[in-house]
Amino acid sequence: MPGVPGALDIAHDPRVAPAWRCTSRDQALALVSHELKQPLNVIQMNARMLKRLPASSASAHVRTIAESIQRAVENQTRIINDLLDFSRVRTGKLALRCAEVDLGKLALGLVAALRANWSTGRIRTELRSVDPLLCHADAVRLEQIVGNLLDNAMKFSPEGAEVVVRLSSESGFARLCVADNGCGIAPEFLPHVFGLFSQAGSAANGVHGGFGIGLALVHGLSVAHGGFVKATSAGIGRGAEFSVWLPLHRRSRP
Repeated sequence: MPGVPGALDIAHDPRVAPAWRCTSRDQALALVSHELKQPLNVIQMNARMLKRLPASSASAHVRTIAESIQRAVENQTRIINDLLDFSRVRTGKLALRCAEVDLGKLALGLVAALRANWSTGRIRTELRSVDPLLCHADAVRLEQIVGNLLDNAMKFSPEGAEVVVRLSSESGFARLCVADNGCGIAPEFLPHVFGLFSQAGSAANGVHGGFGIGLALVHGLSVAHGGFVKATSAGIGRGAEFSVWLPLHRRSRP
């Protein structure tokens, strides 16, 4: 793996190792996340029923309220699902359903879907491999890795910004790199950027960017697949770059 100035290989950083020991906090996270899903499911079901009521069809205001409730529930459900998956990684209970997956094709498909919904900026892709990036991996988990990295880059990018997604093959690994020119990361925070509940920056809209669950899950899922991650940034206001390396399927290695 080529050296990158300012890069941090979290998967092999001894400062992060204690975070991977299963603790009572991990068990508490799993329990709380599971319990929170039930009331959210009820709210979502009622929001859907509200949208189907005659009053909703007749009133744009009622329909807007129902759609707003449903979007909020979907966002919270995603956070809870990420927490549940993260706790499964930490407790060794994550079951990977691995098959041959083309990381390049999967990533480009997700980019196409997100590009259409991101009106304040653009996503550019660069495929630097002539061969398919075939990995023995869980396709659903790879979608979570790619989706969370793209979501993070878009969240911290200003209006009109560009996010660059690079896909390449390096020394038996498929590499996915997501780079943005957003708010950047302070040098002192880089060692903690993949830690759960470690979130230093502010999103482009000025609102706090969340709990850092997405990046923690990216790290956990990458390691579970035998890969590793790196984060680089030239500092505050100068963007950031997140890279994931995942082992290529043996038959696709050079």
